[in-house]
Amino acid sequence: MDDMPGQPPPKLNADFNPDRPAKSRQGRRLQRIREEIERNRTVGPKYPTWLLALVLALIIAFFVLIAIYA
Repeated sequence: MDDMPGQPPPKLNADFNPDRPAKSRQGRRLQRIREEIERNRTVGPKYPTWLLALVLALIIAFFVLIAIYA
C-alpha cells in the first residue's frame, strides 16, 4: 500500500495484538465478526445442498400444480 508522502508511519503500542478483544465498541464488534467468520469456516452445513434443492423444487412444483388445477 502506498504511503502518503510527508506522513509519519503509524505508531503501534508494544502490547498491540489484533487477536485480543478490543475494549471499544467497534473493537468488540470486529471481534464478534471474526468469531462468526471462523465459526462459519469450521462448521459444515447442517443439511446437504442437494436436499435443500429438492425441497425447493417440490415447493415450486406444488405452487405450479395449484396454479394449473385451480
